[in-house]
Amino acid sequence: MDKTSRSIDILVFSQMNLLDMAGPLQVFYQASYFGGTHYDLRTVSMDGASVRSSCGVSLNADGPAGVTRDADDLLVPGGPGVDAMMGRPEVDALIGKWLETRPHGRLISVCSGALLLAGAGALEGKSATTHWERAERAAQQFPDVRWRLDELFCRDGSTYSSAGVTAGIDLCLAIVRQDAGAETALSVARELVVYLHRHSGQSQFSELLESQFKTSTALQGLISELLQNPSANWTLQSMADRVAMTPRTLSRRFAQELNDSPVHFVEKVRVKFACNAISSGMPQSRVIELSGFGDFQRMQRAFKRNLNSTVGDFQKGFAPVHQSGFGSN
Repeated sequence: MDKTSRSIDILVFSQMNLLDMAGPLQVFYQASYFGGTHYDLRTVSMDGASVRSSCGVSLNADGPAGVTRDADDLLVPGGPGVDAMMGRPEVDALIGKWLETRPHGRLISVCSGALLLAGAGALEGKSATTHWERAERAAQQFPDVRWRLDELFCRDGSTYSSAGVTAGIDLCLAIVRQDAGAETALSVARELVVYLHRHSGQSQFSELLESQFKTSTALQGLISELLQNPSANWTLQSMADRVAMTPRTLSRRFAQELNDSPVHFVEKVRVKFACNAISSGMPQSRVIELSGFGDFQRMQRAFKRNLNSTVGDFQKGFAPVHQSGFGSN
């Protein structure tokens, strides 16, 4: 693939989420390093002044934002500061008019940044996603947008949007794959030790994380052990013994607190471990051993139940294939 160049303005504003900007920036920077496409990355604020992110880190802007700048793409992060940016005429004009003079330009939103795109009219009649915490507001305030709120990221024409914070990395890897090819995207994913393409929606991937925080003290210790040692012989009886409960009581507690059974929860933990191991390039035999599945057929059935994907299809996400990672939009 011939070397090409593309410029991206990243809009920074007070109380933006720092990772919404830093994750995509690192992806594009690494892609430039590995070749295929060079990305010229610049941070812009509405007045060109520095801003303070939601975590307290101050950021200098390279200049003021403007439709007349020569950048190809505009990337809009999210964060608590989105609310103060909503409805500002200069923000709506910047976003709403960005594509008018750029036939090959792109609008890219990360997390709740999609609300700024929607507020500027850039998503009218289009498919988009945003962070799950903003789902209700998004659907109520912008009913003309076809919200796909269980998608990690999606593309509709020249607009690109991602769900949660780290889904911005997923989205930008897909963009790199589209621009520079699968080999470059794979190299970036391996360098950052992230998935090249995750196979599930944001609600499924947040489930195991949430389980460590929303359960009672009695179950938290067990869940931590399951996550740390999925290869152990976790039967219903052994799990019940670990927390000094009867199998029936443990099953009832899992149903009440996690809406799941202990055995199925273990399977999900093992699937997640296997996904991580596959993405790191671990040999399949070792994945089967360390994840606790015991044999390939058990792992295959678990992938189909939990990811609606075969092991082979999942592995293709980490091999050089000539696909962009986007759907047909």
